[in-house]
Amino acid sequence: MKSANFLANIRISSAGKVSGNVYDLDTGEEYLLLRVESNTGSFSAVVKEEYRAILQDIAGKCFVKAQADRIKDGIKTRYGDEPDFPFKRFPDYAVFRNPQNRKWYGLLMAVPLGKLTGDEKDQQEAAVLNLKMAEKKLPAFLKKSDFFPAYHMNKQNWLSVLLNNDLPDEEVLAMLDESRAFTERKK
Repeated sequence: MKSANFLANIRISSAGKVSGNVYDLDTGEEYLLLRVESNTGSFSAVVKEEYRAILQDIAGKCFVKAQADRIKDGIKTRYGDEPDFPFKRFPDYAVFRNPQNRKWYGLLMAVPLGKLTGDEKDQQEAAVLNLKMAEKKLPAFLKKSDFFPAYHMNKQNWLSVLLNNDLPDEEVLAMLDESRAFTERKK
């Protein structure tokens, strides 16, 4: 028996709407069973699951990062600070420093979600912002969703915030105001 080969044709509109079709390459026809919810056959379930995995991968790489880009733009607008990229192994990790003293107040990065949640099987990429907070405020934040003990930072004063569009940008930027204030020189 010949194994089936499929092609997923995914379209993303300028408004961010995702749509697509799956084609059976052996027949050249669209695989319509993908759209039939009542179809519970094991083969079509595998095709549906692969299609969903493709869509989740696209969403994780295209849409989750949108908030990270907005936050980066907000930092530039608010403070005039540009990120630097000090890690050769992780060239996309953006570090934000106070220009007075070069102290870090933010780190934007993409990490597997399981690194935050403890579920090492969850390899879905997540946009994360590490920022500095008053130690006494951390417990309250850590009780909420989208906040985690800092990934790869001192957990005493650092917090990881999941940038998945659940928190308003202004709330994240207000937290950055506090984080940056920690790095200000005391007079």
